[in-house]
Amino acid sequence: MNKLQVGDTVFVHAYKHNGSVYRSWESAIILLLEEDYIVLVNEDVTVTELNGRKWKTNEPAIWIFNRKNWSNIICMFKESGINYYCNIASPFIMEQNTIKYIDYDLDIKVFADGSYKILDLKEFNRNRITWKYSRDIINAIWTEIDNLKHLIKNKLFIFENNKAFELWDQYLELKQSIKK
Repeated sequence: MNKLQVGDTVFVHAYKHNGSVYRSWESAIILLLEEDYIVLVNEDVTVTELNGRKWKTNEPAIWIFNRKNWSNIICMFKESGINYYCNIASPFIMEQNTIKYIDYDLDIKVFADGSYKILDLKEFNRNRITWKYSRDIINAIWTEIDNLKHLIKNKLFIFENNKAFELWDQYLELKQSIKK
């Protein structure tokens, strides 16, 4: 991580437990670069799916990756307010300007009103059996679900909307300095 700097562009690759690339993002801008976490910004980014389908992100987003937590969190700035998408995933690693993580199927979608929904339980159960997730992985996943539910309910960390807006303002300042 020493070579990367705020303002640099990185790729993001999500893998499945079997090692196959599940989804990739062609670029994301580094907003914060800390020892334990990285904050990225996505704006109008091309995403490629496992089946080759490509699509562009619809709204600007802040994306937080942590080296220790079993999730990464996307803060999507929509007209209706901030929505959050929490991917339950392995802690990330950085290799050759690419953030890599294993997607463990479950997601939590948090709506602008603070309500949330756990998604993809059937997919998680199917893959857990097919790919023989270890007991340690399953425990880490459910511990992270509980951790995120606590943060969401108590509006802690990024789930306090002002923090997301502060990061967005920081990005707008960075974007202006890059243009100069």
